[in-house]
Amino acid sequence: MRTFRRLLAVTSALALGATLLAAPAATGHEAAPKTRSVSRSVVHAGPAGPAQQRPTSFDVASQRSRPSARLPRVAASPDTAAPDTFFGFDALADLDGFFPSDTVGAVGDTVIVTAVNSSFGVFSPVDGSVLVPRTALDSIIGDPGLLHFDPKVVYDPYADTFLVAWLGFDDAPQRSFIFTLAIPDATAVDTGTWCATSFFGDQVVGDGAQWADYPGLGYNESRVTITTNQFTFADAFRYSQVMTLDKAGLYDCNQPVPVPVVFAGSNTQDQNGFQAFTMQPAQTVGNGTGGQLLVSFQLINGKFDYHTIWRIKPTASGFVLKKGTVFTGKVSLPPPGTQGGGGVQNDDFFWDAGDERLINVFYDGDFDELYTAHAVFKNFQPDTITGGYPEAAVRWYEIDPATKLSNSVIVRKGLIGAPEVDLGWPTVATDGNGNLFVTYTRASAPLGEFLSAWVAEIPVGSTSATQQLMQSGFATYDATTGIERWGDYTGINRDPVFPDFVATFNQYALSGVSWQQVVNAVTHV
Repeated sequence: MRTFRRLLAVTSALALGATLLAAPAATGHEAAPKTRSVSRSVVHAGPAGPAQQRPTSFDVASQRSRPSARLPRVAASPDTAAPDTFFGFDALADLDGFFPSDTVGAVGDTVIVTAVNSSFGVFSPVDGSVLVPRTALDSIIGDPGLLHFDPKVVYDPYADTFLVAWLGFDDAPQRSFIFTLAIPDATAVDTGTWCATSFFGDQVVGDGAQWADYPGLGYNESRVTITTNQFTFADAFRYSQVMTLDKAGLYDCNQPVPVPVVFAGSNTQDQNGFQAFTMQPAQTVGNGTGGQLLVSFQLINGKFDYHTIWRIKPTASGFVLKKGTVFTGKVSLPPPGTQGGGGVQNDDFFWDAGDERLINVFYDGDFDELYTAHAVFKNFQPDTITGGYPEAAVRWYEIDPATKLSNSVIVRKGLIGAPEVDLGWPTVATDGNGNLFVTYTRASAPLGEFLSAWVAEIPVGSTSATQQLMQSGFATYDATTGIERWGDYTGINRDPVFPDFVATFNQYALSGVSWQQVVNAVTHV
């Protein structure tokens, strides 16, 4: 019966428009979530290489200026039928002055959980009404004097549980934490059933104080994996830290606290000796028994750019981290994007479209395929308005992970973009039939398009993407001097009740100084 009620709801939800958030919140139970801290871990960390300069969550990720067109010209792909949109509502608004929004979220069996930079909320998938009011991250666990930031949200279909992960930071005194909050889908409105856990952000003792940044959050059938980029308090990048945990102790505060298994230092160097940057653990659906998969990308500035595929594998003596390389072809960093009303020369209105970092990885265990995407620089043609316009585009990948990871191959890859428009911050997921969906931000000064939420679909076996507008922006966004912070995330996951649908979590420019989170459900035409 739940299935049919939800299907009926999606046909009428768009008529509700912006009034959805006016619906009264469900009262529910207001008991405090259970909380605890973890201080013990098993660490695998050899000596790291020298510190590097890499972007943190507080930096503009795109190139600082728009380059002249110097890449080979790429013809834009012809459009075919676009994915169909059935459901959409505005979720969390820009109320607390944080930017970028860091918008994320996931749909479960009975609720939707979304988050932005400093808070989260629980919504109904039937009509978008508020079930648990907006809640500050720093009210759940940890010292409110910390900066709580960079939330990630996943729905774990194996355990019917949402997991929110975020970070805490302070530079005086120097402190760093990783926080998690498990929310059972079936009792999501009863906050007394939630389970919050605190971990030290710096899990490696004896190699200098570090703070954790830019988390990745993934899972398979048995474990949860949280990754972070580790920086010194002078903001020099040291290495990626991988923390894998048993679900039972993480999701249920009545169980013993989980003991993290941690890989860091030389253990997260790739096969070529580079310190991996932004290792993204896969969000898994289907057959998830083959070990936790992760992907990182290494920019070499040439045709030898590559992904590293990683696998956390259980053995008789404990967990090991395996790795293998697949070459991607040349990848160039994206320029900052332009937006409607901002012009193509005024960098005060440029927006940060991202960089080579991967925002999420999705593993479809039933088809044994990995998917990911990032922002790149491409030169689509024809530029009929400007006569020459270098675009920020999205490049996506489908990877076949072999048992021996060095034998893995990229079976498909492709571009999403169009002449004189800029795209950024892509995340990926497949529906139950294997069709790939990518959600991202898009804007364009030449076309007068404000920062808007979009989704693209790539059917099984194809490399051609069809784009669909989810929500148009309303204004030229100019919240700060210089390149506008946008992103740093979007979110997407497969609907566990209707696997032909995926849910997307994005943002658009609501006014000149504010963003708005938007949730949509889309399906293959």
